[in-house]
Amino acid sequence: MQESTEFNSIPAESLHRLALYHCKLTDMLLERQKNTITSKEMAKALGLNESTIRRDLMYIGESSGKRGAGYNISLLRRMIGEFLSLPSFAPIAIVGSTAVSRSIFEFFPIEKFGFTPAAFFSEDPRDQDAWVNGREVQPIGAISPALSAMGVKVAMVATHPTWLKHSIDLLANAGIKSILVLTQIEITKAPEGVHIMQLGITCGLKSLFYYANQLEHNDKPSVVEQVVVNEPS
Repeated sequence: MQESTEFNSIPAESLHRLALYHCKLTDMLLERQKNTITSKEMAKALGLNESTIRRDLMYIGESSGKRGAGYNISLLRRMIGEFLSLPSFAPIAIVGSTAVSRSIFEFFPIEKFGFTPAAFFSEDPRDQDAWVNGREVQPIGAISPALSAMGVKVAMVATHPTWLKHSIDLLANAGIKSILVLTQIEITKAPEGVHIMQLGITCGLKSLFYYANQLEHNDKPSVVEQVVVNEPS
């Protein structure tokens, strides 16, 4: 596996785009339509420019692309995965009600992209004895170091706001190192040794009103924007 660069030496925006490239390359492998892709083709597919993609790939030491021939999709995906420290078996824990967890599976094909839901926890007492994706849903109070012993380092949290801090603290005490938060409540501080990433859905919606106004009153091109998630300070 390729040695990692110095921690935090890569801009958050580039790191997010590398994950985006990995997802796109995974899709292409699943479709089995071609074996190679050029930076121009990737830029067009993702609404980026070629120079941005080439600059991002420099962080992983990518040199296998050939002018005119492009990159081997399988090799480039593997190299990005190694840079991101993605294991072939990527277990995650999901914290939220059974209804939320099932919605996530319905709209976000987690397993398609190589993630394996290893444990489910819910704050809703009505979820006792419920099952999601072949696993029993446990109460949030059952979060324990057994998670890290299973190799789980990352969790996704979508609880009611009143349960968010308690859930994050329990995950931190259980040895979870990174948490993706879907709950729309401001987080001002992360537990020691834990990296939190939060999706700002409400802020994204607010910014869309600006674009709606621009498109209504100006001759602006239609675009697909891949939002870069910034960590709270």
